[in-house]
Amino acid sequence: MPAVLRGELWRVVTSSVFHYDWENHLLPNMFAIIILGPFIEWKLGKAAFVISFFICSWAGELLFCFGFGGFIQSHLGIGSYVERFNGVSMSVYGLFPLAVLALVTSKPAFSPLTKVVAFGVILYVFTTGYWPYQELSDTRIYEQIGHSCGFLVGIGCVLVILIQRNRKKRLTHLCEPIEALRGD
Repeated sequence: MPAVLRGELWRVVTSSVFHYDWENHLLPNMFAIIILGPFIEWKLGKAAFVISFFICSWAGELLFCFGFGGFIQSHLGIGSYVERFNGVSMSVYGLFPLAVLALVTSKPAFSPLTKVVAFGVILYVFTTGYWPYQELSDTRIYEQIGHSCGFLVGIGCVLVILIQRNRKKRLTHLCEPIEALRGD
């Protein structure tokens, strides 16, 4: 985090492909992406999935550094340094709002089994990421803040997707009266 605050913004881009732990970090993230990725991609499109995935990581990390950097340093101590980012975790938590949007999108229809599996994965990864422990370590606290940043950016991506979809519908409705006046 201090490196990004000093202007080394390349760390934000590279952090979305970096993992520090195989069994507790990489495997659950891969599991969520393997299950939710095709589900979201089929309903919302390839471009929306890929762009949202990276935006959730990059914008989530900028929000983490610049939005919550002061809180983290005041809570963990002025001399504390967050040495690594968990960018893919932010992307995975950003996929949850997209998966909910895919669940409520009516066409094309999912089978009930697909909906149960997708909901189960969302519930599993979301619960394990925010499970309330009695004594959270400082590292775990800032991981939860990072997950929340990815989730917030994912909500923003969902809003942009909804605005984009409704913009096309609104333009169609605006053109209909003009065509009626011209007599087409």
